[in-house]
Amino acid sequence: MSTCPGNEYRQSGPKTLKTPPQPGYPLPRPALSTTSAGEVRTSTSAICHLTSAIERVLPRQNPLMRPHIYLTSDKVGQLRSVEEFKTGIQSGLGHRLWTGVLTRAEADLHKDPLTPSSEFPEREAIHARHSNADWTVCFAAGQRILRAALVFLATGDDAFKAVALRQIGCLFDLKDWPLWCDHAHLHQGSPPVDLRTGMLCTDLSLAYDWLHSSLSESERLTMVEGIDRRGIQPYLERLPQKPFWLTSRHNWTTCVVGGLGKTGMALGEDHPQSRELIDIALPIMRDCLKAYGPEGEFNESVGYAGAIQLLVTFFTSYRYHTRDRENELVSGPFPDACRWVMHLTSPPGNTVPFGDAHRGRPVAAQYFAAVAAATRDPVLQWFFVHHHEAEQKMRHDVHATLFYDDTVPAEPLEGSTPLGHAYHTYGKCISSRTDWNPTTTACMVTSKAGREVNHAHNDVGQVCIDGYGEPLIIDLGSCLYPSHEFHDRIHEFYNYSGFGHNIPMVGGRELRMTPDAQGRIVDSFFDRDNGAWWVLDTTAAYHDVRSIVRTVIHFFPGIVIVMDRIDLEHPEGITLKWHTVDRCEPTDHGAFLVQGQRARLTARVVNLTGGRLSHHRGQHVYKAPYDRNRLGELQTQKNESFIETQTTGSTVRLLSLFSVAGPGEESSLWQETNPARWTIKTGQGTVRVDAISEQLSVRNLNTGVSLTATACPP
Repeated sequence: MSTCPGNEYRQSGPKTLKTPPQPGYPLPRPALSTTSAGEVRTSTSAICHLTSAIERVLPRQNPLMRPHIYLTSDKVGQLRSVEEFKTGIQSGLGHRLWTGVLTRAEADLHKDPLTPSSEFPEREAIHARHSNADWTVCFAAGQRILRAALVFLATGDDAFKAVALRQIGCLFDLKDWPLWCDHAHLHQGSPPVDLRTGMLCTDLSLAYDWLHSSLSESERLTMVEGIDRRGIQPYLERLPQKPFWLTSRHNWTTCVVGGLGKTGMALGEDHPQSRELIDIALPIMRDCLKAYGPEGEFNESVGYAGAIQLLVTFFTSYRYHTRDRENELVSGPFPDACRWVMHLTSPPGNTVPFGDAHRGRPVAAQYFAAVAAATRDPVLQWFFVHHHEAEQKMRHDVHATLFYDDTVPAEPLEGSTPLGHAYHTYGKCISSRTDWNPTTTACMVTSKAGREVNHAHNDVGQVCIDGYGEPLIIDLGSCLYPSHEFHDRIHEFYNYSGFGHNIPMVGGRELRMTPDAQGRIVDSFFDRDNGAWWVLDTTAAYHDVRSIVRTVIHFFPGIVIVMDRIDLEHPEGITLKWHTVDRCEPTDHGAFLVQGQRARLTARVVNLTGGRLSHHRGQHVYKAPYDRNRLGELQTQKNESFIETQTTGSTVRLLSLFSVAGPGEESSLWQETNPARWTIKTGQGTVRVDAISEQLSVRNLNTGVSLTATACPP
């Protein structure tokens, strides 16, 4: 592995990393200030010290083209030049994206720099109260810098450069930003290095590349010294400690190690250890690609799939760094990973909130534009075009404007992309929808059989139902992260517990939490015209059961049937919760009506084995000591509602019947016509459900269309 010229340091892999002795390091820690024009200043001694180090280690024989990351000053291969970028923002979606960047950059002109105590609408107030460098404020500070730098690059207006430099100076100032680390991560080692370190180093170094030609030598050295002091040297100092983010293969790795690799690419010859940062990151980032499933499955919950962007931006940066010689977005798992996200995005564009996610969060779509541009994939381009707006309103990510290439056509998903898919790796997620309308579809059913490597909940077997663009049978998503001291008791917070999900629970026992406590997809079937079904064996997730098998049918457009076959060693108490978007009440016969803003869902839960059932509405409450977040404050009590069915037995078959009705449709009730048959009138005709032995079938009596599934033995 190559390293910087003049550097005696060599390493064969991350396990043998040592902080290399470097001339002139560590650098002095100067106080920083800004002029009235926003120019960043630092001490003369620090500038001289860094200048000497750079000249000794990286003599400037062939200076880098600037800018050279994401945009190039001259045309290079298929890379996008500054002039091409300026042309692309003159019309169409490119112009609308640019207008959003420009509008927000203009709004920043007279704002004070962001600090960890800053309050703004997108940020949870608790972090400002604690002056915590959380994700939101670090992202916002980085985006303010990048917006201003990009607008300056495109317009030459010095007012925007001044905005960038003011925020940069603030980030370097220990009084304003004492830590580039979240308070919740300080226990992980010293010096503190975490996701925030990677985020800020990445954004500052990218802005440095874009602003480079306009900066004085003093300003350049100040920026390089600040990034070095606050990020690069703490990072290198941590490596011999073998922190978990060096060897794990999830978002911490790609954010911290990948982020410092991107820092090296952007700083280039202007930092003596740039090549070392790249050499450390590149093999690890390539190894991270191997962590994806065979169909692009991400190894964390889908709510964290936005972290795919970290690898996309790394390899996009590397493509520019190598002057278009390496385009790993084409050969890697990225197109498949994007399709995995597509299948787990519900209209009008929210990620399915399995695991550590939050309901109603827009899908992170900006990296779709980068993958579409690199692969010329019209399906991914369509998804970006139709789903970027909600995320942009919330996050204002400049990458969407940078990555969008208007020369890639957008091809509608309808007809070209299956309406459902079953993924067999990590979370083992499944989805089925009636169509690919980006804003509303009659019904979407999502489910899962597994548990992810990171940011997972005890949700093996989960089933959720959306109707006409809104959730009806819901996943509660996550609360504010609990303290790390509760790591081994995380299920005491109901969001993380099996009791906080739409799955059967046995004997009052929590699900198993060992790596082998995984369900599996036994079988699945998808029919573009009529619907889908799948069978999940979740036995391994439970303690002391013979078998638990869940069969799900989605009969187009809005009929969903779930049969739970539960076989135990001896009679025990069994509960089944369905979490609803409203606070509806069940009848004594297990019927309930869920009312959304537009759609309604008629439901009923019955016992096919004839045992007695009881039904009631309940709500979740955080209970001390498991009622505080990781900053020590009380969790918000949302009193989230559910319908719970209870029974006792050793052989139990629970049948849950659902019918979604859209705006203007009448909602009828499920009628039992014999002990194994139920019917309901829908806008498409009368639908009959038959549950005979282990076979489950659904038929529209008016059209004759039917679907049949068999609950296969485990």
